[in-house]
Amino acid sequence: MNASPDRPLARRRILLLSSSTGSGHDRRAEAFKAWIEELYPDQFEVRQEQIIENSCHLGAFGVWLYNQIQKYSPICHNFYWEIVELFTATHSQSVSYGGRYYRKLLADYRPHLVLSLHDCTNRGYFQDARRVLGDTVRTMTYCGEWSGGRGFSINWAEPTVDRFVCRTRMTQHRAVELGVPHAKTRVLTNFLPDPAMVEDFTPAEQHLYREQELNLDPDRFTVFMSTGSQGAAHHLRFLRSLRPLADRVQAIIVCGRNERACEQVRAWKLRHPELKVHVEGFSRRVPALMRASDCVVTRGGANTAAEALQAGCPIVLHTLGGLMPQERLTVHYFQSQAAGELVHNERELEQLLERWLNHPEEYHRLRQRFHQLRAEDRPEELIHEIAEDLGVASRWSAPRKPEPVAAVS
Repeated sequence: MNASPDRPLARRRILLLSSSTGSGHDRRAEAFKAWIEELYPDQFEVRQEQIIENSCHLGAFGVWLYNQIQKYSPICHNFYWEIVELFTATHSQSVSYGGRYYRKLLADYRPHLVLSLHDCTNRGYFQDARRVLGDTVRTMTYCGEWSGGRGFSINWAEPTVDRFVCRTRMTQHRAVELGVPHAKTRVLTNFLPDPAMVEDFTPAEQHLYREQELNLDPDRFTVFMSTGSQGAAHHLRFLRSLRPLADRVQAIIVCGRNERACEQVRAWKLRHPELKVHVEGFSRRVPALMRASDCVVTRGGANTAAEALQAGCPIVLHTLGGLMPQERLTVHYFQSQAAGELVHNERELEQLLERWLNHPEEYHRLRQRFHQLRAEDRPEELIHEIAEDLGVASRWSAPRKPEPVAAVS
């Protein structure tokens, strides 16, 4: 229950609405939870709910199907996305499928803030929150997309939201077009977990990290490749394309929790010792690995792109298996800024790297444009604003200097 005005302020409850469609939504929810608990450990209670799959069997099946399509045939997601856009229109005023579970959750947990991190958990969800809890409950959306256009779900934009926070001006513009009042919007690019908010390596630190921590050549052009928790791994195809450049190129491979992919890459590495490769499974030092690299080869995942931008490591976006609608938003943003490359197959990656190696000024121009997109904002800013909205005295102070990536002796 809420504290009465004449009693000490009770801990404010925040409900994070997410879903495991891919990994980006959950990772942003986890980042919110971690930042709130770090900055206001005694003032807030935070609950993260994978509401789509937890609330009904149909939602759980939809999430499972989404992840299977993403893993095995991303291009088919273009059809699935259109179906979901039509289906979620049934939530315009109240949550239909899974609504009973959600409304009971609201009544039991009684959050002061409902914060959505997924496109399908805005419309209807905010209306139900006010219906169950009254008009004093606050609502907020954090949209992690990079631009508007096809692939930007109309379900991100709920005009009655109290605060709409997004990653770029392009996203803000699209949300306003869809009915969110401009005064309720705010741009925050760098909403990342604390370990990602670290300072860059100097060239000397980068070389030393490669040599001592990764057993790689300190001077070779280094390509970083990773895959999301649900994404398809194309590491072997790309590694084969790097073999002709093995005397000038090396690779860092992160396979996440995909044990099969990790075993395949390690076996390939043993058969091809001419190409230097560092392999990890699930890794907590991705920010350092990105800073030790010269480029990131990835799909158009919004979170990976944000991490690469924060690390200052230019991205090469690939379309193997086809582009999903939301990945097009990432591709559009970086290509519209002339700050990202796009390859459609492994041969194009080989050609791109060879061009950069033969004409390093091209690479350095791209890297400069990429660095110009980096923002100076920090997650703490938004957390303190949320605290003030919920009547908690803000602890805002001058931004702290980022910690070093890792100690290198």
